[in-house]
Amino acid sequence: MILWVRHGQSTWNAMDRMQGHELSPPLTDLGREQAALAAEALLGRSVVRILSSPAVRARQTADVIADRLGLDVVEEPLLLEKGLDEDKSRVQARIRTLLARDLPADTVAVSHGDVIGYAVELLTGSLPGVPANGSITQVDPDTRQAAVAMP
Repeated sequence: MILWVRHGQSTWNAMDRMQGHELSPPLTDLGREQAALAAEALLGRSVVRILSSPAVRARQTADVIADRLGLDVVEEPLLLEKGLDEDKSRVQARIRTLLARDLPADTVAVSHGDVIGYAVELLTGSLPGVPANGSITQVDPDTRQAAVAMP
């Protein structure tokens, strides 16, 4: 099961500025706190792998989680936020490619609100609201129900 973590607040989130494929906006102090809370919430899970969007805000979040869990981060371009020139179907195709892989149980995927929302839609059949920064979303494969945790 993939545990989807939305990156912590970035400097552009704080300004309500669209980020898209822009890689550079880093985390704010609040964003680093959100990442640390997500890491604490993942303790006790049998997380064996951490994937991250290559965007700085996601990678910084993943690094905080990886440091706390004693794991390495693998950058995964399929997790990158929807580009301004990309439509929903292209993002969903990326997510399908990721979901088709034989990922270990309790893989953490640090990504973006739109990507996580589209993944949940693919897995459950319904599009949720955008998850909050630092939240953890999981979809039960048996019931196809999504649960969001705010650490």
